[in-house]
Amino acid sequence: MAKMRVPTKVFIGSLVVFVLIVVVGFILMPILLKNKIKSNLTLKPGGDVRALYTKVPFAIDFRVYVFNITNPKDVANGDSPVLDEVGPFYFEEWKEKVDLIDDVENDELTYKQRISWIFRKDLSAPGLTGEEIVTMGHPMMIAMPVMVSREKPAMLNLVNKAINAIFKNPEYPFVTAPVMDILFRGVVINCTVTDFAGKAVCTQLRTEAKDLEHVSDTIFKFSFFGMKNGSVDEHTLTVKRGIKKSHDVGLVVAYDGAKEMTAWPTKECNQFVGTDSTIFPPFMTKEEGVAAYAPDLCRSLIATFDREEDYRGITVNKYVATFGDMSTDKALQCYCPANASCWKQGLHDLTRCVGAPIVTSMPHFYDADPIYAKMVRGLHPNVHDHGISLIFELMTGTPVSGKKRLQFNLPLQPIPKVNVMKNVPTALLPLLWVEEGADLPDDFAKQLIGIFKMLKIIKIVKIIILLLSILGMCVGGFLHFKNRDSLNVTKPVGPIGKNDSRLNAISTVGSAQEDNNVPYNKY
Repeated sequence: MAKMRVPTKVFIGSLVVFVLIVVVGFILMPILLKNKIKSNLTLKPGGDVRALYTKVPFAIDFRVYVFNITNPKDVANGDSPVLDEVGPFYFEEWKEKVDLIDDVENDELTYKQRISWIFRKDLSAPGLTGEEIVTMGHPMMIAMPVMVSREKPAMLNLVNKAINAIFKNPEYPFVTAPVMDILFRGVVINCTVTDFAGKAVCTQLRTEAKDLEHVSDTIFKFSFFGMKNGSVDEHTLTVKRGIKKSHDVGLVVAYDGAKEMTAWPTKECNQFVGTDSTIFPPFMTKEEGVAAYAPDLCRSLIATFDREEDYRGITVNKYVATFGDMSTDKALQCYCPANASCWKQGLHDLTRCVGAPIVTSMPHFYDADPIYAKMVRGLHPNVHDHGISLIFELMTGTPVSGKKRLQFNLPLQPIPKVNVMKNVPTALLPLLWVEEGADLPDDFAKQLIGIFKMLKIIKIVKIIILLLSILGMCVGGFLHFKNRDSLNVTKPVGPIGKNDSRLNAISTVGSAQEDNNVPYNKY
């Protein structure tokens, strides 16, 4: 058996390495990596992701900005409100999921949520303590007449008498109180009244107003976040665990056991779209956007791709969200308030969701129709401070930074039959706005960066091995063909001259042959 030459060995060895690096490095390894990421990013019991999902191990930034009305008496007489933004008041927001129930057959997880806020004076705006006295629209004095004027205008006289009885003939429909009372401690609503109208309204508050703190049968307190702070939300949310299908992880499939909402008049608007905003599936495409269901809005917000950005050497995608325009977009007209015309660009009405005429927007009416910002004075909308954005790493489904910003507003309008609302201007009155968000903590960011560094190193090594194998095949092939074409050729003999000794030798040989009678060919 012929021995294999070195060039052939080099060629075959390089070919084997080439095939292996292509099959293993460029085909099998990405598939295995993708499957590994998918299997890890699920809500399987006992997994690390499940533990992080159940209890977020770091505080979320929660900033509150309150709008102080500096000219309440003038507003009561028809002048436009002048607003002074006070904030931010910084709170740590801690979230925990409790009462978890796994549905293995349907690959679903049902839970309740507990949210706790802790005030941080040191991280708030300089000098703010929470005891600052501000004046803002009174949710009850404004919302109740507006709702009744829309749905039961014949009862406006009763509402007028009730407001005068409960709030002692107020000058204007505003509340003046410390910020911390408005946000957490509660503003007192004194229902120790003898007036029939006042008693009727107070009875309704006692039986139906679940968001009020019941100090006694006749004393209630209202606050924006106090009743939620540290308590378990009675509502349940059901999401996909992503074990059977990784792309479904975190998707909301039910709220309080219902597979769709009932707040809106169309089936399309009552559908749950997106995750619960705590977790997102891996390997999303930038075109599909990032969707999350917000129970406090009774709708999903869909953030669309804006641009690519660099995050510590990693390419990430920035997404932005808006409320759209319910007045022109037929798909959003289901959000129009009952018995009222649709709001224009940038607003979302919560009347059907919370039972009160609260309207949400982005802060300072950013991305809203300019008409709303012109109704008041003191707003300065800009995308950097007031836009909703999410910076997202698609492969692992990791949000590296997110800012959810919402402003809560009350519709202010003159209602002749209600004394406190008789002369007010028509405006959408901002109450406060909140920013909820976080940047990926440094420990988690380092882990994410480490993954991509390792993948980059592996990619470079694969390319180097691939190039070396190709070079080896080229060298082996070159040497093989070079050796095959090489021949041992005898040096050609030159012409014989007259005096050449070779001529004498030939003559000698010829003479010897003649003497021995050996025939030879002369030619």
